[in-house]
Amino acid sequence: MNFHHLSNNDLAARFGDLAQKERQITSQVLAYIAEMDRRKLYAEKGYSSLFDFLVRDYGYSPGAAMRRVDGARLLRELPDVKEKIESGTLTLSQANQIQRAAREMKKTERTLSTEEKHELILKIEHASQKETEKIIAEKLNLPVQPIQKETLHRDASVTLTVTFSAEQIEMLEQVRNMASHTVDGQSWNELFVYLAKKELARRTNSKSKNTATVPAGLTSKLSTDTTPVITAVAAIVKKRNPLPAKIRKTLLNTTTRCQYKNHNGEPCNSSRYLQIDHIQSINRGGGSEIQNLQVLCGTHNRYKYAIER
Repeated sequence: MNFHHLSNNDLAARFGDLAQKERQITSQVLAYIAEMDRRKLYAEKGYSSLFDFLVRDYGYSPGAAMRRVDGARLLRELPDVKEKIESGTLTLSQANQIQRAAREMKKTERTLSTEEKHELILKIEHASQKETEKIIAEKLNLPVQPIQKETLHRDASVTLTVTFSAEQIEMLEQVRNMASHTVDGQSWNELFVYLAKKELARRTNSKSKNTATVPAGLTSKLSTDTTPVITAVAAIVKKRNPLPAKIRKTLLNTTTRCQYKNHNGEPCNSSRYLQIDHIQSINRGGGSEIQNLQVLCGTHNRYKYAIER
């Protein structure tokens, strides 16, 4: 498709129409799946479950199929789910979380009633995925089940599944926000690799001052790969961010949300990857006085300078 003739407002408006149609189609899909489930059509077609039917006959991924099965069964139980899906106040992921919580409760011989599900839906409307998880866990008093799992893949990569406490994840979130200037990307694995490289570089550089040993073959790799990278990154950050640490700390402690506002005056309010921005850039004569500083998320900091060029 050729989008060049569309203004930004037209592009956003047309996408909004498509998003609304998509939600309407999704609600219709759920209604069809619910009726096929009621008729046990999957059994007639030779499948042992509705899930297998959607995956093998209609090409859904396992995750997409499970969300639709849960959404359809919740819709059968609570017909007003259809309207909420269409309006966007409830998502398939949220319906999936409610049904998943109900299955977890069954394992402890507890049943999540229709009334309780309806109450949960009212509480999680418009909530984010994390907020939804928290609301459901608190409302149903679900036990925390710590997980620590390693999955080895054929290319020798490893998927780690771990559980962090509320205090631990808060600390990690703070570190991720602090490192948002230097970490290329926003994923957890990039942050952990960055921190690991810093620690390895620190220990390697101080080898002569202590008795800590480094595994054979690692020293040369660190000296050629890690240390210059960390040094270069630190130099870039220092050059681009001449603010005293005290001012940075004060601003980030007092302003914990992105201050960027769109053309309607609505603030971003993101609390992730916060950065200090010069309202008038240094290159254009702006200074580092507090009146010329604001807090932006990484996305809006980059966006601001992209449109100023």
